[in-house]
Amino acid sequence: MSAIARRTGWTALTALLLAGCAAPPLKLYTLAGSSVGESAQPLTRGAAVIEVDRLVLPDDVDSQDILVRNGDVMERSDTGRWVSRLSRLATELVTSRLAMRAPAALVTDSWPDEPPNYRVIIRVARMDIASNGLALLVADWQVSARDPGESSVRGRAQIRLSGPTAMDADIVRLETALFERLADTIVIPRGFTASDTVASEHTP
Repeated sequence: MSAIARRTGWTALTALLLAGCAAPPLKLYTLAGSSVGESAQPLTRGAAVIEVDRLVLPDDVDSQDILVRNGDVMERSDTGRWVSRLSRLATELVTSRLAMRAPAALVTDSWPDEPPNYRVIIRVARMDIASNGLALLVADWQVSARDPGESSVRGRAQIRLSGPTAMDADIVRLETALFERLADTIVIPRGFTASDTVASEHTP
């Protein structure tokens, strides 16, 4: 066998070995929470606007890395990433969740025209997903009204969940559940929830 033939054979074999050892394709994830469905009713003219500020997350988790804590080590996934920064995805999910709870208001995370009637500010002090399946989120929130006659409403959420963390999709589900629970702790101003709307329709 000639030297050229041997080199060609080794080149082909090396290419096959590299192809067999190639890493799996990187998957991009979003927070797969419930969203406002097509059955949502149109808003009335002049409906109040509730704007959700972009969530403030700790610097160590606000990135596109999918992270899990193993003891005192933060491990980054090699097979998956968030499709954008986690704070943006969390803001979108919380906004969607609040919109489902307040069908009589326009709940948005971007309202450029004029000051909204209400502003929701959320600061996450701690978010931890441990490899043993324990998940923790601690956050402070505030709902401020544009009307100076209305008082601000404040609260703190401390949410603990548990679940598998072996796969990227498991971590995504846990973090989705944390932010959904966080959204459910926020007090919506009176008059905008579904129950308030039904009560007003039946008031003589």
